[in-house]
Amino acid sequence: MPRVSLPLLLLVLVATTSTSCLSRQRFNNYGWQLDSLRYYTRKMDSLIVAQTVEIAQLRTDLYTKTNELSRKFDMLNDRLGESETQISQLYSKIGPAQRAVADSEAIAQVSPESRVLYESAYKNYVKGDYQEAIDGFRAYQKAAADGPLVDNALYWIGESYAALGQLQKAVDAFQELLGKYPKSTRVPTALYRMGLIYEQGKDTKTARFYYNQVIKDFPNSPEAALARDKLE
Repeated sequence: MPRVSLPLLLLVLVATTSTSCLSRQRFNNYGWQLDSLRYYTRKMDSLIVAQTVEIAQLRTDLYTKTNELSRKFDMLNDRLGESETQISQLYSKIGPAQRAVADSEAIAQVSPESRVLYESAYKNYVKGDYQEAIDGFRAYQKAAADGPLVDNALYWIGESYAALGQLQKAVDAFQELLGKYPKSTRVPTALYRMGLIYEQGKDTKTARFYYNQVIKDFPNSPEAALARDKLE
């Protein structure tokens, strides 16, 4: 049997031991990596579950809010339809042609500069540019002082605020009309409109007050007929 030199034997033992240690280290590394992978997998699963619950809640909230918005739109459409019907009834009874003739006769007495202000403001109101209409009618008020159609300008300011949903400012404008121009042909309409505004705000007591005021002060007016229908 051939002899193995001592140095060679030592070298073989060292190599064997190193290989065993390296294999054990690699195994330990694999085990650590596997544990780490399991940890992050569980963590990702937990995040996915949480996000799934959150998404489900968001979907529920979105569905609820969508239904709520749909109901509000339906209510607004109903109110708009009611307002359009009331306005149609009002103008059919008042006689828009007669009012237009009266306005034309009055504006003929206004200076050209003031006339431009009034007509421009009214065009903005018709187009739905209500803030521009308000600014224009205010400018006409200053330019025309107490001349013709100043009461009309104040009335249209109230209607513009009402169209913008600024109901208190609309009421203030109508009240200013009543205070400054109590003999204006716009007074019964302003009273009736305030009744509608308070009724819309669920203040039925104040609404009834203005409806009764129209009936009392202007019993033969078209607005009084509409107010009676409201009270009935």
